[in-house]
Amino acid sequence: MLTTLDYMNIFHETKNSITLINSSLQLIAKNHPEVTGYEFWDETVQELSYLKELIAELSQSRAGYPLNLCPVDIYAFTSEILDSIRSLSENQNFSCKTNIEENLPSVFIDSLRIKQALINLLKNAYEAMDRTGTVQLNIYRKDDFLQMDIIDFGGGIPDNIKDTLFDIFATSKEYGTGLGLPITRQIIEEHSGKLLYESRPGDGCTFSILLPLDPSTRSTQK
Repeated sequence: MLTTLDYMNIFHETKNSITLINSSLQLIAKNHPEVTGYEFWDETVQELSYLKELIAELSQSRAGYPLNLCPVDIYAFTSEILDSIRSLSENQNFSCKTNIEENLPSVFIDSLRIKQALINLLKNAYEAMDRTGTVQLNIYRKDDFLQMDIIDFGGGIPDNIKDTLFDIFATSKEYGTGLGLPITRQIIEEHSGKLLYESRPGDGCTFSILLPLDPSTRSTQK
């Protein structure tokens, strides 16, 4: 039976091989630019990029790892998130606005995993809006939960993909991995939280992360 360390090593070695192939292709294109005009060149590069993203998302999911829970200041955490997506908001046609309730308590989370989940949703919102417009991030207390709403105006979720939205490898993106939302939901549920969404046809979509504020309400982590 493979251990967590075994999986780590497999992902590491696979990622290294993909990086080497990618570097080789870039070197070939630099020294022999005519190859970029060959049939299937673009498809090869795109498929390699897809594979690289697939391995990255699988390795970052850290399935089976115990949560590293500690009290996190939500204001400093949000600032860190915004710094991480700065490359998106540097697009002059795209912005992320935040509205954070005052005097929120610290929340016990694995900050690295929740950061991954939140960035996944923000990137999805960015892509749903064709990389232009404004995404709203609202953070507030709702009953015994900390709630984070990611609100986009990308037209909403088509009815024909709602039933498979959280299925592994199900994606409406041309080169999407179909892992972002399943991994995001896995991360939230590992925190005894909830991932909800509301589609507004013709307008946009709101994804909501709900995290329990009382650590004693969390289920025992395996």
